[in-house]
Amino acid sequence: MLSAKDIICRVYCGILMVIWILAPYAILQNVEIFSVYWMPELAFDRAIPVNFSALWFYISFYILLGIVGLMIETRLFVRYLYTIGWATLVAHMIFLFFPNAVSRDAIDFDSAPWIYQLLANTDAPRNAFPSLHAALSFIAALAVQSSKMSRVSQLVKVSLKTLTWLWVLGIFWSTIALRQHVSLDLVMGSVVALIVWRWMKNSWEMNHHFE
Repeated sequence: MLSAKDIICRVYCGILMVIWILAPYAILQNVEIFSVYWMPELAFDRAIPVNFSALWFYISFYILLGIVGLMIETRLFVRYLYTIGWATLVAHMIFLFFPNAVSRDAIDFDSAPWIYQLLANTDAPRNAFPSLHAALSFIAALAVQSSKMSRVSQLVKVSLKTLTWLWVLGIFWSTIALRQHVSLDLVMGSVVALIVWRWMKNSWEMNHHFE
């Protein structure tokens, strides 16, 4: 069980991480040192219809990251935090040197709910590949999968891990259903997440933190 001090520390770290993610992301939506590459829509993407109800899964991404950050063990939390930080940096570098975007031509903005219009107006269809939604939610699922959860039964442990992966799949679906991403973005985001997660296990940062 986390102490009040631990919770405050993790919330503080979470706030700093949100700034680390969103501030460069917002700047890079307006920076273009090369021509923007429009990501190709595959048959798989076209098979998923536009669904504005997916917005709730899309937004729940932030809730997932927060819940995982508060439930995992200390060493795992540090690895989780470093992985998010480095994976985000990799994504930002790709956005800078390979500016890319996803078409929203399938969206009928006039019939879209106001909350989607708010999202679309504040989040331009840029910075798509790799998907940060995919990368960071995948990291959250990896952290839960790696958690010992020693205080709960095996049934609860398996249930929580299964529900987390299903939640991540729901987030993946929402990014395509809202035409925020295409499947190639999700694949690359997952690859970045997995590589950085494994690299961080025995990294200098982890060894230095717990030496």
